[in-house]
Amino acid sequence: MKINSVSVRNFRNLSEQKIKFAPLLNVICGKNAQGKTNLLEAIYFATIGKSPRTHKDIETIGFGKKNASINLVYQRGGVEHSLDIQMGTSEKKTVLVDGNKTIKLSDIVGQFGSVYFSPDELKLVQGSPGFRRRFIDIINCQLEKQYLKDLRTNQKLLNQRNNLLRQKPVNLKNQLSVWDELLAKNSAKIAMARLRFIEKLQQYAKQIHFDLSNGNEELTINYKGICDKENASEQDFIDAWNTGVQKSLEKDMVLGYSNFGVHCDDFVLKFNGLDLRKNGSQGQQRTATLALKLAEMEILKDEYGEYPVLLLDDVLSELDLLRREKLVNYFKNIQCILTCTEFDLGLNCKIFHMENGLITE
Repeated sequence: MKINSVSVRNFRNLSEQKIKFAPLLNVICGKNAQGKTNLLEAIYFATIGKSPRTHKDIETIGFGKKNASINLVYQRGGVEHSLDIQMGTSEKKTVLVDGNKTIKLSDIVGQFGSVYFSPDELKLVQGSPGFRRRFIDIINCQLEKQYLKDLRTNQKLLNQRNNLLRQKPVNLKNQLSVWDELLAKNSAKIAMARLRFIEKLQQYAKQIHFDLSNGNEELTINYKGICDKENASEQDFIDAWNTGVQKSLEKDMVLGYSNFGVHCDDFVLKFNGLDLRKNGSQGQQRTATLALKLAEMEILKDEYGEYPVLLLDDVLSELDLLRREKLVNYFKNIQCILTCTEFDLGLNCKIFHMENGLITE
């Protein structure tokens, strides 16, 4: 995939403008707080239909403005397409594909592919399980349309179950059994999709991490979900969910919410057998995070038949020269948009300068 151009209006601090990108490496230089990250955020917004930095779309609209827009013109399979997103402070977002077809925002996922890396991505290692579940879910939604529907169904069912636990009706256990039967089947589908993804992620990330660390570290990824049985079937996942939720029932009734289920899933990262979160240095954690994002790129390439666009926000400043050179090998033949305060790699690229929300070549 290739971005031909992106046009923005009233998106955070970005001036109204249209930027045309080169087919390979594009470097955006500038001091901090000038809008470099905001531009990558706008592009990734067109990938998943929401910001990677906030859950509230209104926060992406420029201060004092009533609406904002993002227009992305890109090539997929050699054919040019466009995505146009309109947002307002008092109205829902609208999406147009190729200028004339209005679709649901959820349908935007899978139209255009990009992989986004920023310093905040270190939360994949350092943060709570929610960050790691979000990482899995965003990619799985691009791989399987049904997955997004299953996630939404699970949230609705879980809300119903939690409402009962808070209200504590006289026949609580009987009422819970109705929702538990539905949750077991739905949760099994989600858990199996997550396990398939982790297995694929491990396949790519292990080799990439080995390369980035110059052969000094071996990365392993262990999924922590509702079922840990090897080669488990859907029925195994359903049985495991039923067993787990029964064990958790008394605690659920006391606390008033569900303490077991796919909403508690996680995965553990280890290097050379050690827990990366507890034992890894900042550099080791950053390298592992990069390996995960580059593995994401390979997984999406398998799905799309071509590489997604790579968005790298301020990634070079924290890497030593050897790891920089290793990283370059992964994006030298694909389109990459990279932000930095200074660029000194001596690569053939198109260089932009960002200042006060305005970009110039």
